Formats: sequence, structure tokens, C-alpha cells
Amino acid sequence: MRPSPKTDALFAVDTALRPTGFVRRGHVWLQDRGDGVSGWLGFGIAGELDLTPLVGVCFQRYDEICRTLGVGIPTTPMVSAPLGALMPEKPVWHWNFASGGDHAATASSLVTTFLKYGKPYVDKHAKWDALSRELVAKPETLLDFERARKLAIIHVLNGNAAAAGEVLKKERERVADSRDVYARSYRAFAHRFELAFMR
Repeated sequence: MRPSPKTDALFAVDTALRPTGFVRRGHVWLQDRGDGVSGWLGFGIAGELDLTPLVGVCFQRYDEICRTLGVGIPTTPMVSAPLGALMPEKPVWHWNFASGGDHAATASSLVTTFLKYGKPYVDKHAKWDALSRELVAKPETLLDFERARKLAIIHVLNGNAAAAGEVLKKERERVADSRDVYARSYRAFAHRFELAFMR
């Protein structure tokens, strides 16, 4: 049985990434940065094999807390951005692996662009102390639906349970009258968080 076009494209990307230290783990590529930190590269796939690269950083201790609380997916980046958003003028948002095209050349172009614009993002955010300080100072850089959860976890990992409690309280007050999916899941998260870390 012949591999699918998607398999061919991802194999070409995997081959081009090998020298960079990024290794495929399921549907993403990780680069071990030591001390439980990994560079992360994933792809949105659309149309006839348009790959949109997403760049991020994972922290094992953050993942462990998420697992304890039953939230998130393992090896999901704590911070991430589309590669195109990291590029200057005329960014490239996706690479097309056309059926019958030169996948090796397309993958090489993608990886070259990733090394130029994506790897510096990984390098900058792969230091827990600097990243956690930045996110606490500029919480608006986090998406609305993940802000309170991530900040509470950051505070508890940094040994500041009181600040975590304050984040939980403010978000609980903000969604107090709401019955939507986010509000219900947030209240359940806050309850589990308090049982695990606030006694």
C-alpha cells in the first residue's frame, strides 16, 4: 500500500528536521533543551497538504501539574505562535506539499525558515524564570480562555500560592453569573486546583 500524500509530506519534513535536533513524537516534533524543557513544532494541515507551522515551548513540570489537574494535553506548548507571525514583512503562513511536487525542496524551505525565525522564539522562551516573569507581567499576551489557568499554575510552580489564589478568585468572580462551557469548566478546574495546592 502506497503512503498517503500527508505521510509523504510529513516524512519529508521529518527528514529535513533531523539535523536540527527536533525529533518526531506522534504528531509533533520536540527538541530536548534539558531540565525538562522542550522546543515544540507542530503543523496545522489544510487543503491539499498546506502545512502551517506552529512553534512553541513545553515545560515538563507545567505538564505534570496539568496532568494532576486533568487539564490540557501532554506536550502541548505553554506558549506558541504561528511561524508566519514571527516573520517580518510578507510572512509565509503555509507551505504547500502539492501532490507529485518536490517535497524535499518544500520541506527544506520550511525548515530553513523555521531555523531563521522560529528557533529564536524557542530560544527566547525556553527559560522558565524569564518566561514566567514575562507572562505574569503581561497576562494579556495569554488567550482569554487560558489566562487564569496558566497564571495560577505559574504562580504555584514559582512557590506563590497566595498569588495563585488571587488569580483563581478574580476569575471566579468574573464568571460568577455565567453558565457557559468555559465558566463551568473553569469552576471545576479552580475546585481541583484548590484541593491540590491551596490547603
